[in-house]
Parts: sequence; structure tokens; C-alpha cells
Amino acid sequence: MQPKQTSHRLAQSASALGAGILGFGLGAKWGHILVNYALPVMITGALIHVLGMYLMQMKGVGAKSTRAAKILLVSAWICLLALVIIVTYLLTEKE
Repeated sequence: MQPKQTSHRLAQSASALGAGILGFGLGAKWGHILVNYALPVMITGALIHVLGMYLMQMKGVGAKSTRAAKILLVSAWICLLALVIIVTYLLTEKE
């Protein structure tokens, strides 16, 4: 496997891992046993997910792919905004 493919797969893995950890944190928010760890887990997952998304979408952007990269970047920001809204709602809702 070439180094470029390896770094792209690593970025994809980081994004997926971050999303998985974030999902676990969201689930832990409702769990009685892990409720105290929900916020740190969600923040960790969100940070890893954002890093992975950034690396995956912005790595190796050339002049020819600038338009596609901008579209992907907008979709990443929409994803991030949706995550922030969901996490904010979950942290502020009354039980």
C-alpha cells in the first residue's frame, strides 16, 4: 500500500472512530452507570471525528479538485453543526 493511501485510510479510520466514540457518548448520556462520563466521551469523540474528517477531505487537495474540496468542506461543517446541535440539546434537556 502506498503512503498516500495509508494516510487516507488512517484519516477515514480516525473519522469513523471519532464518530463511534461520539455515538457511545451520546448513548452514555442516557445510561445511569456511565452518565458521569458522557460529556468527556462526547467531546473526545467529536474532536477525533472532526480531525479525521478534516484530514480525509483536505489532504492532497489540488487546484483541479478545489471545487469538490469546498463542497466536501461545507458538508463537514454541516455535519459538525448537526453534532453540536444534538449534543447541546442532549446536555440541556430536562430528564
